[in-house]
Amino acid sequence: MLLLILLFVIIPMLIQRFGTNLLEGKLKKWPDMQAILQLFGRIPQMNFHFSFVTLTNYHLALFFGIIFLYLSHTMSSGILEILSLLSFAYLAHLYQDELFDTFWNSIVTLFSFFIIFNLFSDVIHFVFIETDWNIIWRNRRTLLVGPNFVDPATGHEIWRLWPPFYFLMAIIGAAYGLFGEKKSNFLIPYSILAVICIAFLWQEEEYYSDFRDATVTTRNYDPVDATLLLIGGFALGAFIFLQVHSRYKDAEEYEIKYFQNILVSLAIIAFVATVLILDPPGDEEGDYFWNSEDRLGTGVKPSAWGGLFLNLIFASSAIVVGFGLGICLAFGRRSELPVFWVPSVAIIELIRSGPLVAWLFFAQILVPDILNPVWEADIASRIILVLSLFFGCYLSEVLRGGLQAVPFGQYEAATALGLSPTQTKLQIELPQAIRTTLPAIVSMMIGMLKDTSLVFFFGIYDAFRVAQDLPAQPDFLGLHEQPLLFVALLFWLLSFYLSRVSRRIEKNLGLKHEGGGDVT
Repeated sequence: MLLLILLFVIIPMLIQRFGTNLLEGKLKKWPDMQAILQLFGRIPQMNFHFSFVTLTNYHLALFFGIIFLYLSHTMSSGILEILSLLSFAYLAHLYQDELFDTFWNSIVTLFSFFIIFNLFSDVIHFVFIETDWNIIWRNRRTLLVGPNFVDPATGHEIWRLWPPFYFLMAIIGAAYGLFGEKKSNFLIPYSILAVICIAFLWQEEEYYSDFRDATVTTRNYDPVDATLLLIGGFALGAFIFLQVHSRYKDAEEYEIKYFQNILVSLAIIAFVATVLILDPPGDEEGDYFWNSEDRLGTGVKPSAWGGLFLNLIFASSAIVVGFGLGICLAFGRRSELPVFWVPSVAIIELIRSGPLVAWLFFAQILVPDILNPVWEADIASRIILVLSLFFGCYLSEVLRGGLQAVPFGQYEAATALGLSPTQTKLQIELPQAIRTTLPAIVSMMIGMLKDTSLVFFFGIYDAFRVAQDLPAQPDFLGLHEQPLLFVALLFWLLSFYLSRVSRRIEKNLGLKHEGGGDVT
């Protein structure tokens, strides 16, 4: 690395300044990095346009660079490593005006390239060569829905996820249909997701069960039936998307707004229905799975919840309930009436005064003594309550900043039009506040999704707790990194998806800058 900097940065600079005098004009310029990178200048520009993606020289160089780097590790070939270096060098050629325009930029670029190339190399070697991912594949459903998704006594499925799944697919299809973009921008990633989900359901691993005289059984329900149900759910989402998308161009703006309000209401109803399906109120002990008459019971015991699905339940609960609570607290803190202002300030300052993990311990230890005379809340319900309060208090301060940014002329105009104070707050102030603070709200949603991993401290089998316990299996002793990396990747994908949705909403709202203040 130091040799490259010396040969192609420092020496050309010295020759440029002193070479004419020292070498008597025989060597006026030493070939520098820009001169070497110009060798790639004769490569023609290639652009491949498809219905869903556009590939340029940049994408091709990055793709081949990573592929050659991977093959160089698997085949131990020095030629492939050189080809990988040439691919990355071509990337440098495409951006040489920005990367090698000055002396210090050249040094920083070469040093950064050295670090990035070694990181790429080590990561590819670890992920594709050293690491054994069988622990993930054999326990894929345990990571997603927890270890207790089959009743050990009867072998029946205790997870009733199909009604919420169909709700979710219908809402996703309708929501994306309102974007009014090309069909391929939704259908192609949607189909890829369907294929991945089917792959997770198929190829059921078998194991020998001790309590059934060593007979072969499966860890889950029939994969054929599950696959058919899964395909039906994805087909429903695609159908609703096509129907909404076909009517988007002909719809008036007020019709789109009306449909959006209905969609939000349906999303809330679907969320409540999901919770009631999983753990309906009034259950009696022994009726969670299958009752004595071999019929479906009334609910799923909260202790049977698990995996990534549990994290999503906690995060969605906190966001849905906390959003409404945050709106009430934001308006309450801005109220001039002490009956609204005092409780709002007290709740916000109290909840914000402690870390989330402390409030979770509070939910586990003290909340039962407080609520049991009125409500015998299980641990899952108590955690949802604490997460909702925590999210709502922080969201209220974000919304309060957005409400303060609303011009006073908006209030005067609303008063002149004869709107009531409630109508002014809900139809004038709140939409503008959400519009302004949308990036911050999405960041809080992403943070709440990641904060749900703290529940593993209480013995709840969320995704991280499952990932922590999987290496204890005799077949996978010592493989601690793979489950944790897989779960981290899942959380990253969910966070990235929320970020992309946020940017899409900002674009549709006409927001020019990420701060949300300027309108095009």
